[in-house]
Amino acid sequence: MTYYQALKKATQYLKNQNIEDPSYEAGLLLSWALKKDISYVYSHGEDSLTFDQEKAFFSALEARGKNKPYAYITNEQWFMGLNFYINEHVLIPRDDTETLVETALYALGKSIDTINQKKYSDMFQIAKKDTCRILDVGTGSGCIAISLLKFCEKCVVDALDISAEAFCVAKENARRHQVDDRISFINADFMDFSPSHKYDIIVSNPPYIPSCDIKGLMSSVRDFEPVSALDGGEDGLIFYRALAKGADALLGEGGILIVECGFDQAQAVSRIFKANFLNPLIFNDLSGVERVVAATKDCPIF
Repeated sequence: MTYYQALKKATQYLKNQNIEDPSYEAGLLLSWALKKDISYVYSHGEDSLTFDQEKAFFSALEARGKNKPYAYITNEQWFMGLNFYINEHVLIPRDDTETLVETALYALGKSIDTINQKKYSDMFQIAKKDTCRILDVGTGSGCIAISLLKFCEKCVVDALDISAEAFCVAKENARRHQVDDRISFINADFMDFSPSHKYDIIVSNPPYIPSCDIKGLMSSVRDFEPVSALDGGEDGLIFYRALAKGADALLGEGGILIVECGFDQAQAVSRIFKANFLNPLIFNDLSGVERVVAATKDCPIF
C-alpha cells in the first residue's frame, strides 16, 4: 500500500467516525508510523509502507477512530517547545498551560517576553534571588516543573503528586530532559504535605472541572484522561481553597502562588485568594481568556 492510498483510506475512515479534520489527523498518524516528517509523507506519496509500518498505522488509526487522543496513541506531546512522554496515567499537556509556565518565568525574571519582563520583574521580589525553590502541586507528566527547570537554571523543584503511576511518567521526562538532578519527587497528598522548608513559588494546574460537568466532556477527554486530574469537586474550586489555605505555611517571604483555572473561574479563584490574605493578579492566555491567577503572600504589589 502506498502512502497516498493509506492516507485516502484513513481520511475516509476518520471522517466516518466523525473525527474533526480527518485528512490532517490521517497525515499525523502516518507521519508517526513512518517516523518521518509530515512533509516527507506528502512528497513521497508513491512510496510503499512496510508490513510493520502498515500494522502500526492501522492500529493507531483504529484507536483514533474510537476517540483516543493522539498524544496517548503516540505517547508524546509537545509543550513549551519540549517533547514529553505521555500515557493515560497523566493529563495531556495543553497550550493553555503554557501561560502558567510563562507567568512563573516572569516572576523568576526569565521570560522570553522582553516587553513585559521588566514590568513583572519589578513586581515580583523573587526575580532578584540567586536560587529559587519551587513546589509543583499535582505534577502529572512533570511538564510544568521540567519546563521551568529547562528555562531557568536557578530553580530547584519539588514535584508533588498523589499518583505513583504519574511519577513514573514525570521521572522519565526529567531524565529525558536532563533535569533529574534538580527535581525531587514527592508521592503524597497535598492535604497532608508538611515540608521542612519554605518555597518561593508554588505552581499548580489543579483539577478544576465541576463534578457535574464531567459526563458532558468530549469523549476524548472523559473516556481517556484520568478523572482525578479533571474533577475539581462540586463547584470546581475545592483545590484552590486548599492551595490558598496552605500557602501561608508553605510560602516564604515574597512567595507567589500561581495557578491555572477554567475559562470562567479566575474571578472566583481571586476571591478565594483574597479571603486567605493573598493578593491576586490575573493573566490572560493567548486567546484572551483569564487563565492564570498569581498571588503574593505579603504586601499587595499589584
